Amino acid sequence: MIRRWHPLNELSRLERKMDALFSELWRGFSPRALSEAQFGSFPVDVLDQGDEIIVRAELPGVEKDKIDLRCTEDSISIATEKSEQKQIKDGTWVVQESSFGKMVRTISLDAQVDPDRAQASFENGVLTVTLPKAGPSKRGRSIQIS
Repeated sequence: MIRRWHPLNELSRLERKMDALFSELWRGFSPRALSEAQFGSFPVDVLDQGDEIIVRAELPGVEKDKIDLRCTEDSISIATEKSEQKQIKDGTWVVQESSFGKMVRTISLDAQVDPDRAQASFENGVLTVTLPKAGPSKRGRSIQIS
């Protein structure tokens, strides 16, 4: 069977292909990605150890007093600023991969934690945060069914 050619069918097919192309292009685009692109980023590992969550962030070249660490029941935010050590007046950079400036990461946690019992340490450029998980919520209560 031979079908007759319709230009509108071709336009519809082209539209579907363009939609698929743009969907693929913008897949990794999110407000978080925008924030990390604007402020810079650093690697973070999150480990669930049953009764606590361990967060490790690699922050080489960052001073301990330049780290702002904030925690809620379901997220942790790490913000820091890395200053350039010295200005180069003579010479031309061949490769410059070091990053300087503000860096921010906010990580959503899969479990509720107790921010009041959180502990943090910073050694050899690695920030380690221990977040004990919170017990069952005290806000809920049992309801009798009559």
